[in-house]
Amino acid sequence: MAETDGLVIEGYEAGPVEVYGRRFKMEYIGMASVFIVIAVLIYGGDPWRTSVVATFGSFFLFLGLKKKNRDHIMCSFLLFLAAALARPAVLAEWSAPVLLFGATVFSLERYIEKRPQQVYGLPMILAIWAWIDAFWLLGLLFASTYLLFPRSDRPEARKRLVQTVPAAALTGAVAAAIRLLGPNPPADYWPSERLAPSTTHLACLLVAIAVVLIVVAKYWRKIIEPHRINSIVFAALAPWDIRLAALFGMVAAVLLAATVFRHSIDSDRLRPFVKHTEWHFFYVILAVAIWAVFRG
Repeated sequence: MAETDGLVIEGYEAGPVEVYGRRFKMEYIGMASVFIVIAVLIYGGDPWRTSVVATFGSFFLFLGLKKKNRDHIMCSFLLFLAAALARPAVLAEWSAPVLLFGATVFSLERYIEKRPQQVYGLPMILAIWAWIDAFWLLGLLFASTYLLFPRSDRPEARKRLVQTVPAAALTGAVAAAIRLLGPNPPADYWPSERLAPSTTHLACLLVAIAVVLIVVAKYWRKIIEPHRINSIVFAALAPWDIRLAALFGMVAAVLLAATVFRHSIDSDRLRPFVKHTEWHFFYVILAVAIWAVFRG
């Protein structure tokens, strides 16, 4: 038995790859490489303004996942999944909402993971999003479901959330009103035109939706209300529009991190193997990142 990153793993002993990897801080290098791969290979890299902004959304998603997942390789898989589903929306110049929804997920999941003070950024996040387009209402819907999780173990945390979500609704409404009633209201603020997914994207999306619904059914009694509700609602919305698919990808990552990949992976037998694989993964993803940057 060994304790690694605060997680007790039965039958696990650190190998030489991990010993030297920790010495060279490969976990940090590996995760930096993950974000390079997302920015360059998934989001295309050019224009950099778009890909970097969207990649910061992946970074915030990572911060929201890591306390429940505690495994960089599984967390990276979820980041790749969410980024792949978001790619069409990002290429359609929808990177800022991807960033803001990632920040929303971070705020609420840190509330779940006993960092309730980090929900205080939610009013500003939704106000900025409300200035951009009407999809901020889905961010507010996502946040509102967390009011159904009572946090009876920490009533002061519950109080903070009860104060913050209405404040976020108010700041978002004010920002939207100022933008729409101003001298130059945006013509495309309300999504009148559907951005339908391609055949390939829709096929991948339907597979992800099926996996999410199976996981929800299997873990129904073990998952909290926000994860149940958000998974079902965003899965239902995702096939309609690539922007909704981008939001669903992050919701799916949260659900999978809280269930199948909770504490690395939901299998005592496989957990040591996954942990060993993780330390080899850092070198592989570093090589991929270097290739992506210099591939010409």
